[in-house]
Amino acid sequence: MVNVRPFQAVRPNEKLADKIASLPYDVLSSAEARELGKTNPYSFLHIDKAEIDLEESLSPYDDLVYLKAKDNLRAF
Repeated sequence: MVNVRPFQAVRPNEKLADKIASLPYDVLSSAEARELGKTNPYSFLHIDKAEIDLEESLSPYDDLVYLKAKDNLRAF
């Protein structure tokens, strides 16, 4: 049997919600996400495609990408 428990959601400030919302991570390439992220520091792409904030030569699956996503989420 599944045990579903409540959790505290992360909700954006209503005034910034339109800037934070982004396309799903799996419909954009890293290059496309990088371009969108350049012009929008509030984009959630900085969290779910955190490689956009690191060197382009780095693999999107490198441990540094996950650490950057963690840092970006905390800074949000």
